[in-house]
Amino acid sequence: MNLGIFDSGLGGLTVLKEILKNNTYDKIIFYGDTINVPYGEKDRATLFELAKQNVEFLRKKGADEIIAACGTVSSNVLEPLKKEYDFNILGIIDAACIEAEELTQNRKIGVIATNATIASHAFKNKLKGYEVYEMPCPKFAVLIEQGKLDTKVMDEAIDEYLAPLKKEGIDTLILGCTHYPIIAEKIDKYLDGKVKLVNSGNVLSRELSNGNKKEPVLEFYVSGDVDIFKKNASMFLNVRELEEVSNH
Repeated sequence: MNLGIFDSGLGGLTVLKEILKNNTYDKIIFYGDTINVPYGEKDRATLFELAKQNVEFLRKKGADEIIAACGTVSSNVLEPLKKEYDFNILGIIDAACIEAEELTQNRKIGVIATNATIASHAFKNKLKGYEVYEMPCPKFAVLIEQGKLDTKVMDEAIDEYLAPLKKEGIDTLILGCTHYPIIAEKIDKYLDGKVKLVNSGNVLSRELSNGNKKEPVLEFYVSGDVDIFKKNASMFLNVRELEEVSNH
């Protein structure tokens, strides 16, 4: 069984990183559409076409099952995308919401994501009966893709986006874009370690595991600059196959 994972860039690697902890696939093919990052500023028609291209590329590479490791795709075009194909395509919304419901004690849940994801209210619509505080964070994915993790501009963005959520007293925060776990430690520190963070990759990893862990063949492809991707990816994912990233 082969798994395909796609995202607009580095974010999908946070899902891959978690899945590798419990992996049950023979091969995992990762595709980062880095030439079109960020997805969060694109309209639904564009998102749908990009997602279809990504799915079809992964199928050609042998994927039997695919994860749309992108909050923007998952929240805006996952359902119509599923109708196009007769194989399993997973998103990140449902898993993250179930985890948040289990973790929250005061029923105050924050969601940080791209503009497009927040505008869709996908998480809020799933979390009925909870106080859901949504915050678009358009700077995060761009800064992460640029490798600007430990910078003043990143710290300022974290304060800008998270201060209102901190004030509301949330006890659980959904990282609604797969880029965001890359800065999870910084987010946790800003929130004084008092807020539970929901990483959808972690949830999917547990859901997809059947207990029969394997060492998969890994393949990496990107649509944009290979060297920039390799440099930034190696900061948080240590696998030798990153030296063999191919351009598509």
